[in-house]
Amino acid sequence: MPFQFPLQAVLRCRESFERRERQRLQIISREVIKAQQQWERARVERANALSGLQQKLRKGSTAGELQFELFCDHARVRRIAAWYERLSKLKELQHRQIEVFRHTQQQRRIIENLRERQRAAYLLLQDRRTQQQMDDRYLITHASQFSKS
Repeated sequence: MPFQFPLQAVLRCRESFERRERQRLQIISREVIKAQQQWERARVERANALSGLQQKLRKGSTAGELQFELFCDHARVRRIAAWYERLSKLKELQHRQIEVFRHTQQQRRIIENLRERQRAAYLLLQDRRTQQQMDDRYLITHASQFSKS
C-alpha cells in the first residue's frame, strides 16, 4: 500500500495560499518599481527644467516668463512629492506583504516537514515488515535443517 498523507488537502491549501501571497508580492513589487521610475523621471524632469531656466536667466527673460517657470517648478515639486509619497506607501505595503508571504511559506513548510517525517516513518515500517517477511521465509524454508541439528 503506497504512502498516503492524511493532511494532503491541507498541504495543497497551504501551497495555494503561498502562491497567492507570492503573486500579490510580485504585483506590489512591480508597482514599487513603476513608482520609483516615475519619481526618478519627475526628478530628472525638474533638474532639466531648472537647467533650462538658468540658461533663460543668463540670456534674460521677462518677469512673466520667470513667474510662469516658478509656477511650473512648484507643480513639478508637488508631482515629485506625490510620487515619493506613493513610493513610500508602496514600500510599506511591500514590507507587510513580505511578512505575510514569509508566514504562509512557513506554514506550508511545517505541513511539508510533517509529511516528510511521516513518509520516512512509513518507509522504515515498510522496510521492517519486508525484512520480517524475508526472515520468516528463510526460517520456514530452512526449518527442516534447524530441526535435524
